[in-house]
Amino acid sequence: MNVRLVLSWSDLPRTAFRVLLCLFVLSGLIPNFSQAQKIYDDLFSVTFPNEKEGWASGRWGCVLHTADRGKSWVRLNTGTDLTLSSVFFVDSKNGWAVGEEGIIIHTKDGGKNWEKQKSPVRFFHMKVFFVSPLKGWIVSEQTHILHTSDGGKTWTVQFKDQDFILKSISFSDPLHGWAVGEFGYIYHTRNGGNTWERLAGEYGLSVKTGEIEGGTFLFDVKALDPQTVWAVGIDGYVIKTDNGGKTWKEVKTGAPKTQLFCIGSDRKSSLLMGGFGAFLYSSDRGRTWKTPQFTPPATYDWFYGIANRGQAGFVAVGGGGMIYINEGKNPSNWNRVAY
Repeated sequence: MNVRLVLSWSDLPRTAFRVLLCLFVLSGLIPNFSQAQKIYDDLFSVTFPNEKEGWASGRWGCVLHTADRGKSWVRLNTGTDLTLSSVFFVDSKNGWAVGEEGIIIHTKDGGKNWEKQKSPVRFFHMKVFFVSPLKGWIVSEQTHILHTSDGGKTWTVQFKDQDFILKSISFSDPLHGWAVGEFGYIYHTRNGGNTWERLAGEYGLSVKTGEIEGGTFLFDVKALDPQTVWAVGIDGYVIKTDNGGKTWKEVKTGAPKTQLFCIGSDRKSSLLMGGFGAFLYSSDRGRTWKTPQFTPPATYDWFYGIANRGQAGFVAVGGGGMIYINEGKNPSNWNRVAY
């Protein structure tokens, strides 16, 4: 008899979640993969500044660390139980994590100790990105972009626009950056954030129906160089520009009509994108797309973060503490290391 279990864990306390999960494992409804680590919290972000060391963040103040290319993970004490939607390490020592209620935490020793930094707004921060140990950005609600030039000792509102949520930010170098979010809004800077220009996005009410009309939601962006940028969003939507944002082209990847939450790249030939029950990769800079093999299958799971480990391959994280890794340059086969 096949049993498909459909539950929503978002409103359950962590202790209740673990008790229920244990009961399901014992009853046989969920396989007990003894070779995998037990991680229970949804993971939203992952970062690798080098091949060996990486960090992932998620619910309940969760930050995980690996020192063996993602094969094993340990939980760090972050001093908060707020959701951490994004984590970014610029090197093996300096990292930041951000999330709900304007939380910003910073470590100078690879995650052994964390200290809170003061946010100028108490919005839900969605993504953090640094180009050096001193210079970084955060995108947040109400189209806010925060900036620091001193490693987060001080954060200022660098830009703000309409009342929408920016979901992601990516820089190809210290000068050229991109931010994307709700209703297809895309913002671009050519001068390190001194000025931001809106390139795309629309929102309004239909005169005929009174319903909201707007651009397609974008969840993640990846800048490969100052001219080449990819973004992914709702309903399997994928776009790219090859001319610095002057024009954007929708890319037909064969992705199902589902949310695509994340995109990753080695900034050479490999591109990857994942979302709810979907994962695709390209080894020829996006000309053709394939579906990789996951062991065990990830048919009903969702992916929310992808990170490159250089020559070691990629790591993908998602719901329920899910962590998959692949080995080598061709991301066609993935193995799960955490459940």
